[in-house]
Amino acid sequence: MSMTILAIAATILLLAILLIYVIPRAYIARTDRTYMTHNEVGFVRALQGWGVVWGLLETIVKGAGAPRIEYVALDPTTGQRRSGQLLDPRTGSVNLRPQYCAPLPFLATTADSHRVMVEARVQFSLNRDLMKYVYQLDDFSLALETRILSAFRAEIGRRQDEVLRANLHEVETAVVQHLRKAEADGDEVGEAGVALGVNYHTASFTFANADDAFEAMALGAAAPAAGEPGAPTAPGARASARTHGVLSLRPQQMDLLADVFKGRDPASTQALLAIMEMQTRQNIAEALAGSGQLVVVTAQELGLAGALAQNEAIAKAKANEPPGAART
Repeated sequence: MSMTILAIAATILLLAILLIYVIPRAYIARTDRTYMTHNEVGFVRALQGWGVVWGLLETIVKGAGAPRIEYVALDPTTGQRRSGQLLDPRTGSVNLRPQYCAPLPFLATTADSHRVMVEARVQFSLNRDLMKYVYQLDDFSLALETRILSAFRAEIGRRQDEVLRANLHEVETAVVQHLRKAEADGDEVGEAGVALGVNYHTASFTFANADDAFEAMALGAAAPAAGEPGAPTAPGARASARTHGVLSLRPQQMDLLADVFKGRDPASTQALLAIMEMQTRQNIAEALAGSGQLVVVTAQELGLAGALAQNEAIAKAKANEPPGAART
């Protein structure tokens, strides 16, 4: 009888020890998450399905020593950047769901040397089969952001600015292909770089002229609000709000303007030139009137005498008419 009791007690003790060992080492790794394990050497595997990590020296990667798998995310409520976490240091769970990386706006240069400010989004997810690269990266966020910026700059740099504006979707597709190739080249087979352990799904971006973006940011930061010290007076506000004339156009703006004229019929071109001429005359008149000094300018000098602009347009139209055309 005593032997039976001892056997039962020993069995219960063994079961208790087994449960104490098994429960913390059990896992359920669904399709949307995994767990990394390591031992005294380093990375061992990424777990899939469910089971128990039986190896005595093999443990799930978690705690203070776990790598920081972060990325730059966009907060949908505030529109501000925040740090997204892909590894829960408490449990060691690694998120495999697709995420959006949204780097801060960055500069790129087109093939015709136009600087543009780019806002990019790349949808990605971690690759369970390449988790050893994620484990080895010292700064996953920096590595991912650097690769995204490099891909966009490379694809934008292959195109002139007018081609870039007309083929946004083509550039986005090329960026995804660029990122996937860099990932494949970084695998052990290619050995042309370092893989990040990432699947790339989609890419999207918008861009603006860099000089315009910098000017808008500078004005927004430098302009004090109405009523504050240094706020512009009414004449100063009118002067700052005055539409720029053609003489203030920068080389990039001139190139954009040339694209506007490209392929237009002569009548449309003449109309645009007439508008630009009127804008320049308006700027001259406003600048002279706002100087506060007495300035005498004749109507002929401003091009206003005898409806000069209209007469010139009529004369040019008549000169372009074919011989024998009916006139009213």
